Amino acid sequence: MFWWKHKRALVIGASGFCGTHLCEALHQKGAHVIAFDRAEPNWKLRVPFERGDILDFSALRLLLERHPVDVVFHLAAQPIVSTSIILPLETMQTNVVGTFNVCEAIRLSSTRPPLVFASSGAFYGATNATEAIGEDDPAQEAANIYAPTKAAADLAVRSYAKTYGLPFAVCRWMNTYGEGDLNWSRVVPATFRRANVGLPGLIAATDGTNVLELLHVRDMVEAYLRVAENIERPKVKGEAFNFGGGEPLVLKDVVERITRAWNEATGQDVPETPEILGGRVQSAKYLDIAKAKRVLGWEPKIDLDEGLRHAAQWYQAEMGPLK
Repeated sequence: MFWWKHKRALVIGASGFCGTHLCEALHQKGAHVIAFDRAEPNWKLRVPFERGDILDFSALRLLLERHPVDVVFHLAAQPIVSTSIILPLETMQTNVVGTFNVCEAIRLSSTRPPLVFASSGAFYGATNATEAIGEDDPAQEAANIYAPTKAAADLAVRSYAKTYGLPFAVCRWMNTYGEGDLNWSRVVPATFRRANVGLPGLIAATDGTNVLELLHVRDMVEAYLRVAENIERPKVKGEAFNFGGGEPLVLKDVVERITRAWNEATGQDVPETPEILGGRVQSAKYLDIAKAKRVLGWEPKIDLDEGLRHAAQWYQAEMGPLK
């Protein structure tokens, strides 16, 4: 905690699910935080907020000169896969051009602060992996436009680090969940939404035997902080790190556990067995987090069932009836 006291941090993409949690964690640790986003936050931030767009390069340049900071966290993105298919060019502009703008604004700034970039496990595309995916596994084609935009941005950040000697690093995630996530296409909020009206979970695209993982947002925030604290080290600067739950999970079991957590938190009795509409898809997408453990001393702390129960309480208490 003392490392962050009076540090100055800029969080780009502060209004989103993960950005708000990161701002709150930094604030609690005594950092001076500037939140930057083009949209108002979903709930009140306790830090100064500036409205702006990462596609406005001049605004980014001015922001960094007006607010000299010790570290920049870049979380801004168009993160919804289905939207990327409908709006591919807009997704590319935000995720790729926007990231180049952030990198270049930092490079040209008077202070050149370190950058921690929120990449994604989507970097690896439609992998045929049968075991945990490591950082050196290559990017693959995907059946959406979101994945290649994150891969391009990921490569750009690391290339800026190597080309210009800048202290930039990349964080890759898979299936983050927790209080405040309003992306209803994700498995946890989607299942809670159905449970709130008495319906079991729904698995539409597969038969539920595919393998994935879940990571609580507070574990994600701790990973961001750990990267920032170590970013000047040679083993961190210019590197990519995987962060995940550390446990491969079968989708059908995950949906059952989400519904069970809802029932335990709310006293309801929603059927736990999900409705399954899809066919078999041979897929195992979970990340090898050995590098993060070895280099950063990071590992997930929040038990999945405990995290789901807390999330269920938030959705019931804060959101009211979900429709």
